[in-house]
Amino acid sequence: MRSPLVASLTLLAACAPPNAAKPYPNAEPPAGEAKPAAEAGVVRYFDRAVDLAPFLTGFPYAQWMPSLRTDKLFVLKTGERYELQMLDLAGDEAKSLARAVTVSDVDWSQRSLWRLHHHAESDTLWLHADARNDEHMNLWTLNLKTGALEQVTDHDYVYGFGLDDAESQIAYLPRAGAAPPYRTCLRVMDVASKAAREVVCDTPALSFTWSVPRFSPDGREVYFAAQVDGDRNRTQLVAVDLTAARPAVRVVTDPKLTRTDAELLEGWLDADTALLLANDDGYRNLFSMSRKTGVVKQLTRFTEDLTSASITDIGVVGVHRSPLGSSLTVIDPRSGKVLAARELPGAADVLEGRGGRVLWTHEAPDQYFELNVQSVLADAQGPAFGRGWSVGLTPAVREAVVQCKAERVKIPTFDRDKATGKPRELHAFVLTPLHPPADPNHRLALVEAFYGGENRYSTFAHVMCAAGLTVVSPTVRGGDGFGKAFAALNDRDLGGDEIVDLFHVARWTERTLGLRPAQIGVFGGSHGGYATMRALTFPPGTKGHSDVYEFGFGLAHAGFSDIKSFHDQCNIPDWVVLESGDPSRPDDLARMKDRSPLTHVDRLAAPLLLTHGSNDWRVPVGESRAFYEKARALGKPVTLVEFAGQGHHIEGLARIAELYQARFDMLQKVAASPAAPASASAATGPARGPATQL
Repeated sequence: MRSPLVASLTLLAACAPPNAAKPYPNAEPPAGEAKPAAEAGVVRYFDRAVDLAPFLTGFPYAQWMPSLRTDKLFVLKTGERYELQMLDLAGDEAKSLARAVTVSDVDWSQRSLWRLHHHAESDTLWLHADARNDEHMNLWTLNLKTGALEQVTDHDYVYGFGLDDAESQIAYLPRAGAAPPYRTCLRVMDVASKAAREVVCDTPALSFTWSVPRFSPDGREVYFAAQVDGDRNRTQLVAVDLTAARPAVRVVTDPKLTRTDAELLEGWLDADTALLLANDDGYRNLFSMSRKTGVVKQLTRFTEDLTSASITDIGVVGVHRSPLGSSLTVIDPRSGKVLAARELPGAADVLEGRGGRVLWTHEAPDQYFELNVQSVLADAQGPAFGRGWSVGLTPAVREAVVQCKAERVKIPTFDRDKATGKPRELHAFVLTPLHPPADPNHRLALVEAFYGGENRYSTFAHVMCAAGLTVVSPTVRGGDGFGKAFAALNDRDLGGDEIVDLFHVARWTERTLGLRPAQIGVFGGSHGGYATMRALTFPPGTKGHSDVYEFGFGLAHAGFSDIKSFHDQCNIPDWVVLESGDPSRPDDLARMKDRSPLTHVDRLAAPLLLTHGSNDWRVPVGESRAFYEKARALGKPVTLVEFAGQGHHIEGLARIAELYQARFDMLQKVAASPAAPASASAATGPARGPATQL
């Protein structure tokens, strides 16, 4: 899911609850006992103290933004404050992040920063950012000499921006409107004067959307993404001639094909030929485009997504991967032939390539993030990856933050894969603690509701493992990593079969780990926060499934509880239409209401913790507030913790520690509850009837 915020205060007023939620209380010690001094960043689960500092500040860097064009690397240094830092990449010797310098006094834990471009001539950064963590994204400049931050545009929302080769023009896509239907226009700004002109605007038949606009080499045309009829499954690459007397939008890709990706790579092979990534055949692959003839040709046919790619002197360096592993490759940009490849466990991604260098990242469920800066070269043997250097953890920090053992498993679910005719199996990672709890009653397992199964390091999972808890992370239908067809399995079925997948994962967890339903919970954020609430209130009979699972608890962060109100207030209504339907259609609206957790609050039996940032615009905080108020009125076991000034994610060491302690406080109460009897849901057949109150 992506993001925006409404410029007016009407949305915030609409989200205001009748009674403001109170912060999560910390229990006072019994009378007569001294209250221990607070330890910054330390959270507790029974007798375990988990120090979050190594996880959050042991390697305190996030959001890598390289500029090989100017030999600079920009990165956020995290902690209680987030500092934007710059590291000089000039030369071949290894660099140390200790030599990075802070370029402004802005605390980026209090605002969103999505992307930047270093404009070398003026020594200025152009930023895609907001002012207060509400994702009201606009263009800003940061003067690297003075540290002065200036807002350049003031639109309801800016989708993306890009500069021409001469760095004299900026193309950007501002959107107007507090609610759909929105109006988005292509605008072009002169970098020196900051004067902008409106070039062309979208229509309901072809709406502009999230993308990085790219100029042609001569600066006369701009390319970006648009959607046919606002449908995310019909994404097109389009072009606009800036020199035309009446500029018009020309569709470049085949509009008859379903497509969710169309991204032009930075840089052109020559004045006529550009490269793009698109998933026309079901997987993200490399295509070439002729500006002269308009011909778009597929170059690669990977059966895994080509997740990232950059043009270098020896070819396109890219990564194609699935949750099973990655391949770092060099691809001939004319023929699509793979010239060199390096197989890697975990998830790799190319951040940027230019000339003879490439920056790429690597991580795995039991391997923390690593940044690699490497040369790419060609000799008599062909293309190869040459010398380079890496940035990663010290051994001491690595030992502190790797607290899980990761195992990849397959979990059977309820239906058959139409492509193979075989029973469908869900990919998952099981992350078990290196040091399990001595008391078996303290054992809990947390099942990830959505966005699971990624072959990446998860701070959440390793913090849970440090406390002695297990995380089961499946890729339920609709998830990424297994192609366009699998990702589309929950289109217009939000809250349906994806939730039944979770029930089967939970039963597998019972059988495999020997736990009771009371010891198995569900968690997630954003879509996963919705899915968590939905799993705990799922009514048997949905789509003919007489199924329910007696989860022992839930942790929902930044989730939506009413699909219709979410559609009306969020900044991604096209996503809601794709996943759930069009609320203007009576049948779709009825399904949206039935699939909303708010409709079935009365079914909530397990303790549920809701957490949310007060400035979240992607999923307005009113979604958690509404569920909380209704659940409390019915006497249901629900707690809401809000984080003032925070957006869709919670940032800053103290606030993150508060978030984790709220989670552990609830989990400790769950684990300390009287043992519940084994559930019939562990059997091979589905559970029937309502969930049992703990």
